[in-house]
Amino acid sequence: MRAKAVALLLVALLAGGAAFAETADVRIAWGTPKKTTRTETRVVELQPLAGGGWRFCLPKEQIPADAWCVEVTPPFMRAQKGDAGYWIQARGTYGRFEQDDGVYAKERQLMPIYGVKKGETLWYGHVKTWRFDYDFVTEATKGAYATFPRFRCDRVRAFFPDYYNDITVDFHRLDGAAADYNGLAHAYQAFQLDSGAVRTIKDRMRTSPELAYLCDAIVVRIQTHAAKPIPDETDAKLFFARGEELPVVVHMPFGVTEEFLQALKDAGVDKLSICSAGWQDGGYDGRVPGHFPVGAEAGGAEAFDRLVAKAKALGYQFALHASNTDGYTCSRLWNEDWVCKRADGSLDKGGLWAGGQCYWVCQKRAWDGWLPKEMKEMAALGIRGPHYIDVYSATYPQRCGDPNHPCTPEEMAAWQNRILAEGRRLMGGAASESGYDHVAGNLDYINYIERDLKLLDEGKLPKLATGVFPLWELVYHGIILYTSDRWCQNHTRGKCLYKLEKSGDPRWMEGDGVEDPRVALKIVEFGGRPIFYTYKFADVPRIKRAWDEFVPVRHLQKELMTRHDALAPDVFLTTFGDGSKIVSNYGVTPYDWEGEAVAPLGYLLRNPDGSIRR
Repeated sequence: MRAKAVALLLVALLAGGAAFAETADVRIAWGTPKKTTRTETRVVELQPLAGGGWRFCLPKEQIPADAWCVEVTPPFMRAQKGDAGYWIQARGTYGRFEQDDGVYAKERQLMPIYGVKKGETLWYGHVKTWRFDYDFVTEATKGAYATFPRFRCDRVRAFFPDYYNDITVDFHRLDGAAADYNGLAHAYQAFQLDSGAVRTIKDRMRTSPELAYLCDAIVVRIQTHAAKPIPDETDAKLFFARGEELPVVVHMPFGVTEEFLQALKDAGVDKLSICSAGWQDGGYDGRVPGHFPVGAEAGGAEAFDRLVAKAKALGYQFALHASNTDGYTCSRLWNEDWVCKRADGSLDKGGLWAGGQCYWVCQKRAWDGWLPKEMKEMAALGIRGPHYIDVYSATYPQRCGDPNHPCTPEEMAAWQNRILAEGRRLMGGAASESGYDHVAGNLDYINYIERDLKLLDEGKLPKLATGVFPLWELVYHGIILYTSDRWCQNHTRGKCLYKLEKSGDPRWMEGDGVEDPRVALKIVEFGGRPIFYTYKFADVPRIKRAWDEFVPVRHLQKELMTRHDALAPDVFLTTFGDGSKIVSNYGVTPYDWEGEAVAPLGYLLRNPDGSIRR
């Protein structure tokens, strides 16, 4: 009897607990992204997590086979116009609750987190599965805000006839002083470090002299030695056999590049990491996959060997730009077998680039085929610097439905990490383009994080967005080297004179020469470093100016960023792990900070010993 009474008591307690359980509204939609034909809303109970928080899980068997999306919104991810706080997505783009109506939606997420702050509480979601198959959405309808992930069933089915994972999201609550974007960054950074997904720069550089050098250097990407024009969609021919493509245009031969590097050294730029783009067969994006032989148009193998030797003699790092994801019919390796396939067996295509119509390369098939041998051949050129693989961190991983080498995006990400790790092993480092963090554990630097600051400056962010916090920087400063945005690249060159920004077209590097001091200040405030894409001698003094700006703060590249705070509407305080503090003033008058004047459009650095640098 006693055992039965205890059992009944447990049942009653569990039933009582369930009454206080959190729930989430789950909206399932049928039709297409352009036209929803039917919806259904369910209420799903969340499960408590050990250590606090809640887990949402929708088993794959309960996801309708013909739905186009599933949206998940617990009550604590809702708000009302006038609430004190903001929604925030993974870049750090945020919006205060000030609008009656509107939508902010983003297909791809730098990190699998998002949040809603209201008053003294911030709830954040951590998407644990379907990482590469959800959109971040914030909607305002008559002043009612909802922030949620929109899981894209249609995207999965385009490559795989069946769902291969449950949908799982963990929700966590931050309170008081921790309930802001700093607290969100600290929580996610702790998750990444504690899980072993990433290691700090200070930890890694103990065994990596290449990384130690990279921390003190800025990157100059030779863009490009040589490249073919990019075909237009109206061109009669978009698929080329080898030797039938548009002719290669030489922008900076290898011999001239030697002179360019000497000019930078003579100007006083002591440490550079050179990324050589367009060095390969057929020029930039020309005949990949397959980079060899070294491009004859730019000078050939012997001239390239001399260039590598010249860079070393000047004390510069020298690394190669590689294209692993896009492939063309003009490649010496062309074979439909390595092309990613969709569920119907069709070849998965990308855009138009120098090699013509792009097809996406299955990374599993590349690794099983030619890639390990080719990377060893690259290292044998004398390369000892961060091996740069284009777009690995600028897009989501491809997916492949080929039954001979199927790869979900999660599996493709694992192959990308294996390939980057091999680059590190062979050449002393690894790099890529942007801030998508599925490869964060194997990156030493990226060119930029995103383009949200550029869109903000141009007034092109949706009206629901208020601005951009350095959320990504608070997570990854001191772990990955970066500059914060497309807006911050080539910053002493001025604004691009051409609307076309395809990097295979060198015209986009032409600037108006008008410097914006806000950009230089943003690089400092957000903890970035300068980077240039160029093949022009006219940029030597501009690079030198950026170098001079970087030297006083470059020691902070090794430190974690611990806080970022607004001191006034145009004044911000950035704090680093060693105790250094930077106050950035975007105002038109000096700002008094603890008895020190911070000049307009300038910054003040207080070192741990109390000394000041302006």
